[in-house]
Amino acid sequence: MRSMKPSSDPFDRILAALHGAALDEARWPDADRLIGEIIGTSGGSLGLYTGTSAADVTAFLLRICIDGHRRKDWERRYTEEYFASDERVPRITRLDYGRITPTGDLYTDAEKRTSRTYNEAVIGVKARHGLNMRLEGADGMEVIWAVHDPVERGGWRSDQIQLIRRLRPHVRQFALVSHALAEARVTDAAAMELLANRHIGVIYLDRRCRIEAANDRALEILRQGDDLMDRDGFLCTPTPEENAELSRLLARTLPLFGELGSAGSMTVNRRLALHITPVGDDYPHFRTRRLAAVVIIVDPARQQRIDPAGVAAVLELTLTESQLAVALAAGQTVDDIAAETGRAEKTVRWHLKQIYRKLGISRQVDLVRRVLSLDGFGAPSHDR
Repeated sequence: MRSMKPSSDPFDRILAALHGAALDEARWPDADRLIGEIIGTSGGSLGLYTGTSAADVTAFLLRICIDGHRRKDWERRYTEEYFASDERVPRITRLDYGRITPTGDLYTDAEKRTSRTYNEAVIGVKARHGLNMRLEGADGMEVIWAVHDPVERGGWRSDQIQLIRRLRPHVRQFALVSHALAEARVTDAAAMELLANRHIGVIYLDRRCRIEAANDRALEILRQGDDLMDRDGFLCTPTPEENAELSRLLARTLPLFGELGSAGSMTVNRRLALHITPVGDDYPHFRTRRLAAVVIIVDPARQQRIDPAGVAAVLELTLTESQLAVALAAGQTVDDIAAETGRAEKTVRWHLKQIYRKLGISRQVDLVRRVLSLDGFGAPSHDR
């Protein structure tokens, strides 16, 4: 039986690369590199978003590749420094589906002289002479695909434009499928691991801060209503002051624009410790749609004391590092720990970074989860 040979047709080769990248997102730079080689472009950008204006656009995925390499530095920089003020964003969201529009047509003559995005970011990613498309998405999300500058001088040739047109539906499908698969992996793993915990409260919030899921301990706390409440699907506290603090914390965790959200903690009713953090892989360049933030609720009065020496042995930390990890899991903040131990806040944060490095994590919620999941920890003292 004759073996099948890989197709030599350039279009078929790109399709094969896109299909592979949809199942393994790490292969997207290779697919983008192949697109660049065959079309003759310096790279590309791909995004998923909802909304139609700078006030309500939320980015769920952003990938920027330059010369065949994924550029996380530019993904982060654009997200944090340029996205909210990029004049072309609301204009792209109003383009007809599939219409190919040069970057220069998305800025006015005046903006070309004054726009930071046009004069810094667009040049930095080699896209000032690129082409932009809005592609129809699904479930309220839409796709933006930008092909960066052509590598040859003289502008875009008709055969290049024709190939880009043929690729539009396939790039669109790649973006939707890869995001759906990645979201399923991230959210399912996070939900299964944390929601099964019987001794801490766990609440998942969606992108609009509505309660999406909660475990039994969290539901018990919400039903009692003394510390936290479910008010029409939104998490709140009984007192206006603490409710305002919770709102500020959620706003930092789930910003409206595409910028980086940040984890944080607070104490409710001088008793419960809340840890709130965004959910997602490589946040903010990937955002989940169904689950956007996780709230971990710790009641120190109900928890058995954690032995720092045991934590140090299991997680291979120093005693100082394990004491810090235990304190965070018990609901203390970095400021609390600094004040209690007499250390400078920057020193505590330095130790925290060492813990992250040793455990291969990057978020406080992951550290808290790791400590709370240790065997033998978490049994309420009144059950003994």
